[in-house]
Amino acid sequence: MKRTFWVILGQAAIIFIYLWIASYLFQILQVKANEMERFYSYLLFSQTAYIPVGFLMGSGQMIREWKKEGRFRVNPLLIALLVVPALYILFVPYFLPFPSITPAIILTNPSAGTVIQIMAGYALVRSIQKKK
Repeated sequence: MKRTFWVILGQAAIIFIYLWIASYLFQILQVKANEMERFYSYLLFSQTAYIPVGFLMGSGQMIREWKKEGRFRVNPLLIALLVVPALYILFVPYFLPFPSITPAIILTNPSAGTVIQIMAGYALVRSIQKKK
């Protein structure tokens, strides 16, 4: 029980530190985008910054899988149903020059991108499992 507490506390601390650093980087990239009128680095960072938070949230499961016997396998259904659509929503409307089928309400909601990034990172980590 004590070990679980410390693992969760450690994960929370790492996530908090990561979010603090990401916020700082957002400020720097936003200033540079405004000064130089080069916004691709800011846009790329803003569309990927929270994916590692999802990785960190799923890292406990990954550690449990690592300790099991067997070979690592990727769950293609989880990738196809969660990760690919999330990456589509995050990148197609902003980086590829063809029309997107993503509803405008998702693109204009400031918190939707963050949630989708965390979901993509978490689903990617959870899709890796060991099978005998």
